[in-house]
Amino acid sequence: MWYIYYMNFYAYTILEMIATFSDNGKRIELFLRDSLEVRLPESQVSGYMWQFDEKSCPCLRLFESIYVERGPAKYNGLGDRSWFFTTASIGECELVFCLIRPWSKPSPEYAIKVAVK
Repeated sequence: MWYIYYMNFYAYTILEMIATFSDNGKRIELFLRDSLEVRLPESQVSGYMWQFDEKSCPCLRLFESIYVERGPAKYNGLGDRSWFFTTASIGECELVFCLIRPWSKPSPEYAIKVAVK
C-alpha cells in the first residue's frame, strides 16, 4: 500500500491511498474525503481483464477507471488497470474484483476490506 500525504496546519492527512495486487485480502482504513486507487496488472491481449463488482462496497463511490500500458505494450499487452474511488459514507465493506476471460465465468480474484471512519 502506498500513501500520499498532504500537510495541513495541524498534521499530515492521508488524502489518497494506492492499493496494489500485493494488498489482496488486507484491510485498509480511510476517512471521509479520502480517496483510494486500486491498481491491478492486466493483459488485454491475452484476454485477461479485471471487472469491479459495483455492489460489493457501498461505502465507496467509483469516479474513474483507466488502463495504462507499460513499456512496449503494443506488442505484449501488459499494463495496469486503475480504479479511483472516493469515500461515500461511514461503514465497512469489501471491494471485490473479478478476473474475466471471454471463455470462462468471472471469478473473484482480488478483494480488500475497507473501513471508512
